[in-house]
Amino acid sequence: MAIGTTSKRYAKALILYSIDQGNLDMLFEEILSLSNTLKESEELKDFISNPTISKDLKKSLLNDITGNSLPNISILFNILSSNNRIDLILSVCSAFVKLYYDYKNIVEVTVTTPIEISDKVESTIKKYISSIKTGEIKLTKKKDESLIAGFTLDIDNTRLDASIKKRLNMMKKQLKTN
Repeated sequence: MAIGTTSKRYAKALILYSIDQGNLDMLFEEILSLSNTLKESEELKDFISNPTISKDLKKSLLNDITGNSLPNISILFNILSSNNRIDLILSVCSAFVKLYYDYKNIVEVTVTTPIEISDKVESTIKKYISSIKTGEIKLTKKKDESLIAGFTLDIDNTRLDASIKKRLNMMKKQLKTN
């Protein structure tokens, strides 16, 4: 998902505010929880993005959903709804997570393979990443059988694609041009 400038600005303000309040880590956990809730519910996303529904009703629903379980998140609802930007909530959450990782010097890495990888392979990947990046490595493993063999490695905005699927597609493209 592309994160716009407006979302980044709200996220940055939220990061600075939570650092001042001393609750950055707690807010991060709440943002992750809210983000997962929003990603899982298409109806909720549609409700929030619907321009015919009032911002107060959207804010009220979000406050009811989060309730006492996410007490620090209400500041985000208040700011976004007062500026009539509540529809940006998911992108603000995504921007917040990225800024949090930058602030905490965490490198987010996603490895996608057609099979589950062993602990030895995982540690080798972490060792390789730590040789080119500084910071704590947060490795996310995904499984995609369409890769056939090999892997893809996503670091920041860079993808290293060493999959058979890519090679077959390149060969197919070459055969079509000849």
